Amino acid sequence: SGYTCAVARVKIFEMRSYRRPQRCVVAAAVATVAAGFQPPRSAALVTRPLRTPTTASRVQSVDEAGTAAPPSDKHGDLPTIPPSAYLENPYYLDGERPASAAELAVRNFARQGSTLLVQLGETLGVFRRDPLRPPEVLNVSLSNEAVAAAERSREAKGQKVEAHPVSRALYDVGCAFLDNLFDERPIARFWFLETVARIPYFSYVSMLHLYESFGWWRAAELRKVHGAEEYNELHHLLIMEALGGNARWSDRFLGYHVAVAYYWLLIGVYFFSPRLAYQFMELLEAHAVDTYGTFVRENRERLKALPPPTVARSYYASDDLYYFDDFQVSTPPGARRPPCDTLLDVFQNICEDEAEHVKTMRACQDYCNNGGELVSPHLAAQRHAAAALAAAPSSRHDEAASASSSSSSEDGERGLPQESFGEYVQGMMMPGEDADKTPSDAKRALWKEWADAVNDDAQH
Repeated sequence: SGYTCAVARVKIFEMRSYRRPQRCVVAAAVATVAAGFQPPRSAALVTRPLRTPTTASRVQSVDEAGTAAPPSDKHGDLPTIPPSAYLENPYYLDGERPASAAELAVRNFARQGSTLLVQLGETLGVFRRDPLRPPEVLNVSLSNEAVAAAERSREAKGQKVEAHPVSRALYDVGCAFLDNLFDERPIARFWFLETVARIPYFSYVSMLHLYESFGWWRAAELRKVHGAEEYNELHHLLIMEALGGNARWSDRFLGYHVAVAYYWLLIGVYFFSPRLAYQFMELLEAHAVDTYGTFVRENRERLKALPPPTVARSYYASDDLYYFDDFQVSTPPGARRPPCDTLLDVFQNICEDEAEHVKTMRACQDYCNNGGELVSPHLAAQRHAAAALAAAPSSRHDEAASASSSSSSEDGERGLPQESFGEYVQGMMMPGEDADKTPSDAKRALWKEWADAVNDDAQH
């Protein structure tokens, strides 16, 4: 019952720390209301032993999973929680029936209300935040200065996004906002970024539907690519939710409302200039590469010891990676099959995904400037295979050489070669020469070698 939960919560938060009776009453009242609104979770945290408030903890590492007595490490002999302690999308679950807007709003208010009261209690000092709850338990960090340095380094290497002055000003304001609001809270920052990062693809598809509905222009393949991009960003968002990135009510409130405003802003920009809409997204995706790459470098050893969330494995290790291939217009289908054995793999994969989004946004801008046709990788592969069957060997070789030369010259005109950007991303995440190489690093090298061999055979 709500009363029982309230008593248990107040006891856990140690009543001896509250010297004023009024605070005890407030704690009991808030806990009772919160318990009444608490929604069920499909994958709640597992039961944990009692602990003192000063006790730290950590997520059970990959090597320790399944062992009764994990070895000591730099964190000391600390209690652990298993990989199932990750939160698998606790607030918005698939499988619920469609309903009216009014019903969904009331249901959402009930879900969000409990966390609003809990956050208020934690802010006022009535409650003490659970140290075993993600994302605090991950014990990771991110330096704003290091992210800014990574951006300057990228631009110095010729990878600066030549954006409109207004776009650049808005981007700089947004970066300053993120640095101040999410300082020392990297997982919450990533959740906010992924919430906003999905929105442009909704805006682009909405405008393409409008054009098609009026009979102005039809681009089914472009809609397909944007749909695959959104699906990729959705899984980034689900991963951050599993890591507790949306634990605070205030972060969710801000993220959702910024996302709605951003949607309509990009609708207006796309209406007047699709190229500028794609260019602004390239700015954000390049910033995401800098942010994730810096995070991987700063927390490499820590991430290496943590298991991946279930949702990450279900995406990157799935047998059905059609959508995963379809948003990477510069990469043949099947060329990327990244490992997903640790949380380090997960963040490296996300960083590489963001780099692919940068390349796709550049391709969309070229499409706006030069025309032609932008097709999904699967359709491009089908056309290439059909052309290869129809052409003579010598002709195929000449066409491949001509296409390669044309692509190189077009990239050179923009000053943004696709391959050099990919090499930059790989380099910024790689460990130093004295750092230990992981099995996943070897897997990535083998996949790249295999993909290069497959692409060379396809061209010749």
